Amino acid sequence: MAKESMIRYLPALVVTISAALSGYFAAYTGLRVELAGKAEERYVSEMDIRVARLETTINERFATKDDLSEFKREVLTKLTAIETVLAQRDLSDR
Repeated sequence: MAKESMIRYLPALVVTISAALSGYFAAYTGLRVELAGKAEERYVSEMDIRVARLETTINERFATKDDLSEFKREVLTKLTAIETVLAQRDLSDR
């Protein structure tokens, strides 16, 4: 009689253990997916910060097209003034 009752409850026990294990693995998988999502968000946030810092560094260290145009204009103005002074000296030396 004890064997019959054990045999009767054995499938229920197996189903219960299977359900508990499947719930555990579902929760574990869900947590892994959630943590992966948070890690990805953190990675994206860190990359945004790095890109912003890089943009700031580039803006501070490198000249823009307008800066280069202004520099070119200033250099040409100074060279023209030097050429004028040298031409005047050359004329006065003759």
